[in-house]
Order: sequence, then structure tokens, then C-alpha cells
Amino acid sequence: MKVVVCALFLLGLLTPTRCSSRTQLIKEFLEQRSITSLLLLHCVQELVDQDVIRIASALRQSFHGSVYYLDVTGAHFRRHFQWHMFYERYKTAITLNLECSGMESVLSHLSDNAYFNDTFHWLMFGGRNFEQVTCLLSAQNINYDASIMLVFDRGDRADVPRIFEVYDVRGTVKRRGGRVSFDLLGTVSSLNQLPKRRARSQDLEGIELWTALTTISKHQPRPLIEYLNTVKRQTSYTATIHSYQLVKLLEMKLNFKLIVILTEDWRFDLIGKNSSRGVVGQIQTKQVDFATTPFAITPERIAIFEYTIEIAHGTFYTVFRHPKSLNNSNIFMLPFTNIVWLAISLIFGAVALLIALLIVCIHRTGRSRSTLDWLVEQSLLGTLGMVCQQGIHHRIIRWSSNRVLVLVAMCSSMILFQFYCSFIVGYQLITPPKTINTLEKLVDSEIQMTVENLSYQHDFFRRTNNPTALKLYETKILPNRYGGFVNLSFGMQLVRQGGYAFHCETSYGNALIIETFTEREICELQQVQLYPQRPVHLPLIKGSPLRELFKVNLQLIKESGLLAYHHARYYTPRPKCNKQSSTHTEQIHLADVRFAFVLLAAGMAASAALLGSELVFLHLRTWWHEQQIRAIPAGFRWLN
Repeated sequence: MKVVVCALFLLGLLTPTRCSSRTQLIKEFLEQRSITSLLLLHCVQELVDQDVIRIASALRQSFHGSVYYLDVTGAHFRRHFQWHMFYERYKTAITLNLECSGMESVLSHLSDNAYFNDTFHWLMFGGRNFEQVTCLLSAQNINYDASIMLVFDRGDRADVPRIFEVYDVRGTVKRRGGRVSFDLLGTVSSLNQLPKRRARSQDLEGIELWTALTTISKHQPRPLIEYLNTVKRQTSYTATIHSYQLVKLLEMKLNFKLIVILTEDWRFDLIGKNSSRGVVGQIQTKQVDFATTPFAITPERIAIFEYTIEIAHGTFYTVFRHPKSLNNSNIFMLPFTNIVWLAISLIFGAVALLIALLIVCIHRTGRSRSTLDWLVEQSLLGTLGMVCQQGIHHRIIRWSSNRVLVLVAMCSSMILFQFYCSFIVGYQLITPPKTINTLEKLVDSEIQMTVENLSYQHDFFRRTNNPTALKLYETKILPNRYGGFVNLSFGMQLVRQGGYAFHCETSYGNALIIETFTEREICELQQVQLYPQRPVHLPLIKGSPLRELFKVNLQLIKESGLLAYHHARYYTPRPKCNKQSSTHTEQIHLADVRFAFVLLAAGMAASAALLGSELVFLHLRTWWHEQQIRAIPAGFRWLN
């Protein structure tokens, strides 16, 4: 047969009048559904379908889409049973004459491959035997998303316009015990407009739908349903609780019963494997109808699951207390850089050298006492006094040359002291800027890192190709002494102690922050993004007939504000810093000023060491003199 464009199943009549009536009926169906492609399943070798070619020729004059033919005659169909339906880019319609022989095998093949779905628009002709046809179709895999129009011929005479009864065939979910129903749309002739489908009742007639979920918790003392219905702020994974509330709304709206299957985890590592473990395994093996524990769309999950609409937005961030200064060892070196401190040391070293040279010149004129005393007392201590804005011995400024040098050095010291003092005061009064604001800067910092022990996190690091994330994993997470992956409470405890970053789902991590952190610690918190925040969906099994039904009703729930209401209940936002900048002062802790104490301790130790050496030297000198005196002969007398 010649192949043209379109897909349709048709009951052929023997007379031109009947052929014209069927042709007009099919034209109206194609126009009503805006069909662009037609598939004709026929049994032209049988008497009931012999004018298929004549009808198709008549259709080509008005229908400009594609038309395809496929012979489903009993013996021919059994010889070529391995065939598969296809559909084009646009709407495809299919016509089928249920009076053809061997329809049981044809319909069984269509049911097994789930071809009664929203991809195809079916027009079926049942002849005159209503009970036989409805009994045959009731046994097929016809679900809620099927689009089937069934036509019965009620005309008795060939010389009058044909009369047709038009039915809308719909089901619920066949695999869950749903039944097929036949709703009469109207009785029409070929000259009347084909009745349109009525808005289908969103009633699943109390069937049981199975759902998989995981609470992620190792120990849950409360009953599961009580836990899922909790209204208190949670410090554990809350996405399941949030989505369960939405599923309850769907349950009441669509009239179905929910059977909950509790699993151990997501088990993303089982994607593509024939396993029923975890939420992923339950969906990909079609043990359940959908999952209550939501997750995001990723490339490896698209081919396995069906998705609805965004019900929440993941908030996986890395949280840490930002250090006041990136120079954690010594804040007293700030705000000057190392090169500035080197320049200051060289300049005032030169000043001390010039003063020492002047002292040597004064000594040579005989106007001074010991040169060593002058070098220590006036050169070194005097220069240090100028640097620290302290007093200077008056002897150092007797000469005019010294006066000029001291004046210039003190002016320079005063200018440097203003910069230094302003930083120290500002460090106490003003919160320093948070400069660690990217993942790259976090990797380069001295902050250690842990990650919440969720399979969601393990799956990310196992699949990511981000070089920065891999470097973070290899340099900060793997070498961590706590193993890198810890629970939420311990991770937040490390963050509170400082020096640690913790990557977690902050929607419930924020609840723990509010309960355990002080206001000052909250103000010090900083967040960086490890990977893009992804919207999460309620996943359904692949090819689920409930996809559009769930999508539409979830969208209605979203537009009514109920989705936002439940989201606000279970997703805790980031706590705000409520400090008043006019009255706030930054506390300076012992760790901040430890360098001053270290310097003092080092000086005291050096002084004690020098004191000890001096005492030893004095003791040795005394001992030496005593030995010399003992060596003088008896009766020896000094002349002078």
C-alpha cells in the first residue's frame, strides 16, 4: 500500500454512503484535536474494513498531514508481531476498527507496551456490539492519561444518514486496580459536529497509590506518620515532611489512598541498576508510583524518572564563621604589609646607626662617658622611644644635628602611628569585611571543612567534574581527622568553635543555628556555594499516567499559596544578624592579642636568662678573685 501521512483506526463500510459518513466523522475528529499525523491500523483483507483505501483517499483531499498504514489482520499480525508504535513531533491520531479479527492480540500488544497514553489520540469504531467491545477494552491497560474516543454505529438502514454513539473511554491506574469507564458524549450523525470531550473528573476513585520515602534519620523514636505530620521546627532533613504535606493535599483532592514505603536512603549509586533498594530503586523498578522524598533533575536521572513541578529549591551551602582577619597568627602586623614593616625597620635602623655614629664622635671629644653606655641608652632605646611615641633622654638632643634627626624621625613615626592606631581602633568597633566569598578563596584559606553525611553529598563528589570542588574534596575533606563526613549537630558544633566550614542543607541547618548560636556568632557566619542550587521535584515512575494530573494540581496548589505556606513552615531561612552598628563593638579575645603576651613572655624569658648569666658571671668573677688572693704568699704586703 502507498504510504501517506497520518495515523488512525477506522471501521470501513461497504457502501459509498457509509464510506462518506465515516470520512466526514474522521475529518471532524482530526480538526477537533488539531491532528498533524495519522496512523491507520486496518484489516483491509476482511469484509468489515475493505473501503479503508477509499476513505484515506478522500481524507487526503482535505487533510494535509502524514498518513501511515499498518495491517493488523489476525494471521498477518501474528507473523509480524514485533512492531512498535512511533509518533512524530506533532499530534498523532490513530484509528482502529474493533470488528477486525484477532483484536485480542492487537489490544494486548498495545496494552503491554502502554500505547494507550497521552501521546496518541485514538478513534475506535466498535460496530454495533456494545457489550462485547466494552468488555474487551475494560481488560486493557487504559489509564487516566489515555485519550480514546469510541464510536458505535446505531444506524439500521443504508439509505439514511448514519447515527453514531460517541463515548469517551477513560481509566484511573490499571496496575493499582483502576477500572475503565465509558462516558457517553452524545449521539450524532456525519453532518453534525463531533461532540467534544468533557473536562474529566479528577477522581481516582479511591485506588491505592504507593509512594517511597526516606527520613534519612538513623533513629526515629516517633511513629512515621506522626513524624511526617509534625509542625515543630526540625533540625533534621525536612524536604520529605514538606513534600508529604503536598501529597496529602493531592490525596484529598484526587481521591486516592496512600501506601507509604519507608526506605533506607536515596541510593543514587543504584541508578541504572536492577535494584529496588532506596527511593531510587523503588521508582526505577516501578515498585511504587511516585516518591515523596524529592530530588533534583540531573542528566543521569532524566531517563529513569518523570518529574512534576518545582516544589522547593535546594539550599545546600557551605557555612563557616568568617575569621576577623585572614592573618590569623598576629593581628598586630596589620594593617601594614610585610614590605612596609621591612621599610620601617630599615629606616629606623638607619636612624639608630646615625645616632650611634654621633655618639662615637662625642666620645672622641672627651665629653662623654663609656661609649657602650651611650650606644645602649641613647641610640637603641632612644630610637625605640621615637617609634613607640615615648620620651627621649635629653642628652641625645644636645647637638643640632641630633635635633634635626630626632625631629624628622618623630614626625615620620607619628604619621605611621596614625595609620596603625586607626586600624586597631577600627578592629574593635567595626566588623571586618567578609572576603572569603567564593569556593576558590575557601580552598586557599586555612579553614578546615566537613560535609553532612548524606548520600546526596557523596553522589555529588562521585560524579562532579568541577576542578575546584575536586580540589576541595582532596585537600580539605578527605584529610579531615573526623573523616570528612559528619552528622548535622557535630558539623554545626565545629562551625561554632571556629576554623571549620560545614557543607549541609541549610533549610534545617539554620534551625540548629538559631537554637545554639549566639547573636555574635550568627553575625560572623558566611556562606559559599559548592554547587548550583537546584530545584527539587516529586519524581514519578517513567511513563506514569499521573504525570500531567499531578503537575496540574501541584501548580494549582502553588498558585493558591499553599505550597509557599508549607515551604515557610519547613524550610528555615538564613538567620539575620540583628546587631546595631551604632552601639556594637567587636570583642577582642585572648587569641587575638596572644602575640603581645608571647612577646612579653619572650622578653621576660630573655631577661631571666640574662639575669642568670650575669649572676653566673659575677659568681665566677668573685671566685676568680678569691683564688687570686689565696695565691698571694704569706706576709705579702701591698706598697700602695
